[in-house]
Amino acid sequence: MDNDLFVEQQVPSGQLTGIRLDILSNEDARTLSAMVIGTANEVSDAALGLPTINAPECVTCGAKSSKDGAKILKDCEGHYGLINLPFTILNPYFMSEVAQILNKICPGCKSFRHNKKANSASSQNQPKNCRYCTGRYKDGYPKMKFKVSSNDVFAKTAIIAEVDEKSLNKGSHRVLASDYWNIIPKDSTYEGSVLQSNKRVLLPGQVYNILKDVCPKTLEALFRRNNSIFLNSLLVTPNSHRVREFGQRISFDETTRMYKRIVDFRGTPNDLSARVVQRYKASKICSEKVSNIELTYEKQSTNDGASSSSGLKNLKELLIGKRTGHCFRLVVVGDPKLKVDEIGLPIQIAESMLIPDSIYPWNWNKLEPCCDSMFSRNGQFSVSRNGQRICVGSKDALETGDSIRRSLIDGDIVLINRPPSIHQHSLIALSVKILPINSVVSINPLTCSPLRGDFDGDCLHGFVPQSVNSRVELKELVSLNKQLVNGQSGQNLLSLSQDSLTAAYLILADGVCLTKPEMQQLQMYGSCLPILPTIIKSTSTETSFWTGKQLFSMLLPMDFEFSYASNGVCIKQGELVSSSHGSSWLRDSGENLFQCLLRHCGEKTLDFLNAAQEVLCEWLSRRGLSVSLLDLCLSSDPQSRKALLDDISYGLKEAEKLSDISLLMVDQNQRFLLESSDEDENMLNYMKEQLYVAQQTSAELCNTSLSASKSVYRDLQNLVYRYADDNNSFLAMLKAGSKGNLQKLFQHSMCLGLQQSSTPLSYSIPRYLSCASWNNQKSHCNVYKSDATREIYSYIPCTVVASSYLSGLNPLECFVHSLTARDSSFSGQADVSGTLTRRLMFFMRDLIIGYDGTVRNCYGNQIVQFNYCTEDMLGTWSDAQMGGHPVGSLAACALSEAAYSALDQPASALETSPLIELKKVLECGVKKKSGSKSASLFLSRKLGRRVNGFECGALKVKDYLESLLFSDVVSEVMISMSTESSTNISPWLCHFHISKEVAKKKRLKMESVINSLHMNCNATGVKVKLNIPKLQIKNRVCSEANVNGNSDSIICISVAVDLDKESLKEFGVLDYLRNVVIPVLLQTVIKGCREFKKVDILWKDELSHFNSSKSSSGELFLRVVMSKHCERTKFWSILKEKCLHISNIIDWDRSHPDDILDYSEAFGIDMAWQYFVQSLDSAISKTGKNILPEHLVITANCLSVTGEFVTLNPKGLGNQRKEANIFSPFMQACFSDPGENFIKAAKMRQKDSLQGSVEALAWGQTPPIGTGCQFDIIYSGKGHEPAKTTDVYSLLSSHLGKLKPNEKIKLPVKPESDNSVSKWKFMKQNGVRSLLTGMISQQSAIDEIHKISRALQRMLQEYAMDCQLSGVDKSTAVRALQFHPRWEEKTKTGAFEIKVGRNPKHEESRCFVLIRTDGTEEDISYRKCIHHALELANPQKAKAYHSKWLKGRS
Repeated sequence: MDNDLFVEQQVPSGQLTGIRLDILSNEDARTLSAMVIGTANEVSDAALGLPTINAPECVTCGAKSSKDGAKILKDCEGHYGLINLPFTILNPYFMSEVAQILNKICPGCKSFRHNKKANSASSQNQPKNCRYCTGRYKDGYPKMKFKVSSNDVFAKTAIIAEVDEKSLNKGSHRVLASDYWNIIPKDSTYEGSVLQSNKRVLLPGQVYNILKDVCPKTLEALFRRNNSIFLNSLLVTPNSHRVREFGQRISFDETTRMYKRIVDFRGTPNDLSARVVQRYKASKICSEKVSNIELTYEKQSTNDGASSSSGLKNLKELLIGKRTGHCFRLVVVGDPKLKVDEIGLPIQIAESMLIPDSIYPWNWNKLEPCCDSMFSRNGQFSVSRNGQRICVGSKDALETGDSIRRSLIDGDIVLINRPPSIHQHSLIALSVKILPINSVVSINPLTCSPLRGDFDGDCLHGFVPQSVNSRVELKELVSLNKQLVNGQSGQNLLSLSQDSLTAAYLILADGVCLTKPEMQQLQMYGSCLPILPTIIKSTSTETSFWTGKQLFSMLLPMDFEFSYASNGVCIKQGELVSSSHGSSWLRDSGENLFQCLLRHCGEKTLDFLNAAQEVLCEWLSRRGLSVSLLDLCLSSDPQSRKALLDDISYGLKEAEKLSDISLLMVDQNQRFLLESSDEDENMLNYMKEQLYVAQQTSAELCNTSLSASKSVYRDLQNLVYRYADDNNSFLAMLKAGSKGNLQKLFQHSMCLGLQQSSTPLSYSIPRYLSCASWNNQKSHCNVYKSDATREIYSYIPCTVVASSYLSGLNPLECFVHSLTARDSSFSGQADVSGTLTRRLMFFMRDLIIGYDGTVRNCYGNQIVQFNYCTEDMLGTWSDAQMGGHPVGSLAACALSEAAYSALDQPASALETSPLIELKKVLECGVKKKSGSKSASLFLSRKLGRRVNGFECGALKVKDYLESLLFSDVVSEVMISMSTESSTNISPWLCHFHISKEVAKKKRLKMESVINSLHMNCNATGVKVKLNIPKLQIKNRVCSEANVNGNSDSIICISVAVDLDKESLKEFGVLDYLRNVVIPVLLQTVIKGCREFKKVDILWKDELSHFNSSKSSSGELFLRVVMSKHCERTKFWSILKEKCLHISNIIDWDRSHPDDILDYSEAFGIDMAWQYFVQSLDSAISKTGKNILPEHLVITANCLSVTGEFVTLNPKGLGNQRKEANIFSPFMQACFSDPGENFIKAAKMRQKDSLQGSVEALAWGQTPPIGTGCQFDIIYSGKGHEPAKTTDVYSLLSSHLGKLKPNEKIKLPVKPESDNSVSKWKFMKQNGVRSLLTGMISQQSAIDEIHKISRALQRMLQEYAMDCQLSGVDKSTAVRALQFHPRWEEKTKTGAFEIKVGRNPKHEESRCFVLIRTDGTEEDISYRKCIHHALELANPQKAKAYHSKWLKGRS
């Protein structure tokens, strides 16, 4: 066990300041190599290090190996070898640069080629006699181009010279001159390959002969090092990188075999280059071989940035990943007897985990038992004294300052991590409690909430700190009492949960009483004072009773005030006065109990949780709470159970009826209303079956059906509360919010209900889930047809399972449920959240708060944000403004947690996934160069003056913009022989039939339709450069329709072909109509704008952030989607141009493109920044998470720090680094494609200064964040001499925002001169200016006044009655209340404090109360203060404010 007896190795120390990357040259390779390899057997020679075959030691350094393979003298890290290549080849890393420079020079005269667009002066330097420079096409000397060969031609390692066929055709003879290729030197040994007559594959020697006459400065500017262009040697990696030793057996990897093939090479130089490239590709940081299954997964994955061939895995293992022996990993279990900030460790783990500690007089009492234990086990142990290791055999030999390595004891601190670390609080420092347990660690169940874990097999990773500094940092920064506030939402992190929450809910119910023995027993578990009983029975033996509310009140601080209006909860002076039968105020909802406790008690809130956990769990264990299958029956009464089943059956029929009615209202299904009859049962069943299949073929129809029946399913779920017994354990936990949810209980006890999936199937699901229905469907093979030309082969699974888990599922119900349940969990989005987390971290992990208060990037100390928390964002953490605070990592964690929480929401084909919407916002719309864009159009508010004005306006815009294809209205197409005879017109006629009802609904004019068909036909001919014959398009009475008897309901447009065109001679008229005319005409846009394929009318909800009731409102808006005919870069300008005729009904101030780059182009980066923050906030709220505005702002600033938004991927990060002129190749290689990034940086000879946290951790440095943040101390050399002495208390009193607890508030004094009124008004105006600092317009001042009004209103709602204001709230209230018209009269002797109280005239309303210095109190209305402030800023607004809030008041 005692493994601390070791010899410390002295290693040279130094500070790593950076790394420079470069391409290995031939000279560098010779310097590094230990030997030159001449034969294939020497590839694994003993000179290259250990292990090797039949050699006990390394020839180069002398390191030896024992028989069992262990190195006993010294470690041999290996040595490089060198292979001298038989030919000089081109360096594979510079192939593209070589081709680039060859295209810039003339191969004939070696001068730079002139550009046709260049001026005449630049072309005078070109030689006049060079035939290749002038490009004499007529003489057979066209321009020669160079490119890198394809992968199937020497594996992209050869240069190909070619002549463009178009350039060749410009000449008169259309052939090359006989001496055209003579400028390329011929190789006497190997002739270049000839692919075609106009192409040549160049050998490396031929490329050298062309480049040797080029100016050396030109080559140096492009290649940085001229000696790196060609290779004549190859470095061989040491044996330790390629040879593996397994006992007595040694194996070689593929790399060794590649080296041997290069040594034994026989062939052409280009073939040798291909083999060298194969060796380079086998590098551990380059591509890896992947299976076909992995490639298929990558193609189907929504994460297009994922790639298993990037080499990231090997880079993590070699550099980024770290190993430590001071850690443990065990399954976690719950133990409510532990304190919230404790972790129970097994004795075996505590004894095996050693930590260094120094002996001093003040800690000897703690270390003496540890020393006794080590002496009893081993008789002696080693200590570190004065930098040396010595062994001691007794306690008398120990000295002050000796460092020992002891086991863990109670009270030690360890760092706990529950992977994956997706949020800030997954790392918590807990205090050790050693327990007699085995193989598991235990924590308090309340600690599961910050760790996002449970007790179903989750594992915890523990890390034992090894230095005093790390232990102090853990205690001061990461301990649980320092993380009581959720870093994502700003709410409380801990609250009652699981059994303790259930107990709190049950104990607060009416009628819960405790006897004296029970009360005394429970009081022992908490440090609470005895209280008088509520009920005293006057009998022979006096009996006293305490209520459950009294027991709960004993746990609260005596001066605690709390109210929760929605649950009717009121706590006065630490006593629970009233509470309804609800538990939301005990959980992590809005302004809950623990949020107020945290603000009132701070870190002492943990004491309340510890006491409440013990008391409540003890009471619950005495009361009893058992769960059985009987609880699933909800009711034990058979009659009640039968009534429940009847209600469920009736509800399902009602939902089915509403679904059918909603489907019948759709246009394509209204024919069933005319054809069906209530008396014809077979027709009615057929109609229902067709409607059900139609519902599965269209997501819109499915959404319509579900929306109609959603309220019924909600009512069915509420039957649980109606029929469940009061003593039902499931219902108790459900109401308490400790476990489960209503939907799960509904599925277990009543019915599974609606089942749907986002993955389409190739078959439909029967309407009734029974084996008979399934067999009947298979036998008939019914396929629903949406029109006469195509069949639907994909179906959206959507059905209702009427059975429950309690009653059992039949085979088909079980199959459907498993099919939908599995897909609804993750679908194809499981990797999206992980990818977003990784990308956010790479972008934001190095954003910290500088010591000047700005937010900076560690890379280049670049300013990202001038201030982290503005006045609108009240800082959540007290250390948020500390220098080095990792605000970027915290914001990335907050967004990542929202992304992972979106996975818990079921995926649906009917609604957009919140995770995909969040991903779309973070990508900033700049990822894909293809794909449709969209824009949001908001209607003018003037339309609200009319009845249904917004609805009519939306329909008008949709009708005007949305493109309507001819194929959308044509119901039938046929070709027939015309009875009319004409010599110039073909007898074959093409008939397009349109329903008159459809034409009426679409408001089509046949003349306009015919003109559109003519225009599209002419435009198509010009576009494809075809001589299309003239078409005769007419609206006529159709003879075919008369035959079928549909002439009254059909409009026929006939098309005939003019026979004068010669193009018809190539193919027949019938084929021309069928293959050309019909496809072209059906794709004609006959109405609307061809640039916009779809216009949707949508509803946008707007939540009131300042109204406690959270009342929702909204408006209609239109989403316009571009078509393939619209130019992507001009989408917004085209949309505005097309809307000129309807611009009066569109509010262009609020309308905008949805793409963030288009938004920035149209409105500027400031407006785009605000739009991004709003979109990100909306996307996160849809995941069900709340997030602090600080995180949103810093994310927006991080992505737009260069002046424009970049996408969240490696390319976007690279663009940011390039704009800032910062080189970080190591970090970018860790992000994506390490091989490509390292090669690119090496070719540019870049230096990485290792400024980020990834580089610091990989190379053993301290990350420049948190306590590792660096700062400069600037000293002028001259001491500071104050000009005059200053009374510090007078200085502090001038800052109202930093008042001391007992300090008198400094008030303005009214002047006593004659013009006192004007001066007082002037002072108030100056007060407004000071209050609204930075407001440059009247509107800004009004907005600031309203913001202060909302802040005052928030204080009245949040603070408990008679609770005094403090901090920023007090400063804001003092400045605002000074505008009260009777401020001087109310203050009199001076204001001492401000608190929240009740208005004496209106006791139901709250107001602010001034506490004067003499102890008297005076109420003050904040609305009068706001009203007078508005009078100074805008009298008209003040009148409106007065009529709304102060009407009837003096």
